[in-house]
Amino acid sequence: MSFDEEWATLRGDAARTRLNGVPGGLGGDADLKSSASKKKAAVTALEQHIQPDVQKAGSSMDEAAEAAAKGFKDWATGAGINEAVKSWRASVKSLQTRLSAEKAALSGTNRLFQGTDIHTGNQFPLLIPQDGKGFQPPFQSRLSGY
Repeated sequence: MSFDEEWATLRGDAARTRLNGVPGGLGGDADLKSSASKKKAAVTALEQHIQPDVQKAGSSMDEAAEAAAKGFKDWATGAGINEAVKSWRASVKSLQTRLSAEKAALSGTNRLFQGTDIHTGNQFPLLIPQDGKGFQPPFQSRLSGY
């Protein structure tokens, strides 16, 4: 199975996934869970390993293909290799763009959850505590520790 086919399958599965249940079905665990440490580890892996490795693999293929294209420059094979190199570079660039977008999404998820939590909390009326020292929201967010 090619990368594009596998990616299309995974995207299709994700489209049928419900946040409060199992993929495409009812029931399951009704709590939305988010792990800041796992997101941070994924971002770190993307920054330190995956993106540099993709860049390195893309560059090494370029060097080998360009050497082959020079060897066959007067043949149709040389032109074919040059076209393959162009396509390869476009694929590497597309993958790097996708990885960057995924990294940004992972990094922004905690801010999104926190902003939503604050917005939702602000919709509740403020309560006056028993000691009379001012207004306090009725519920304290557990996201503030992240």
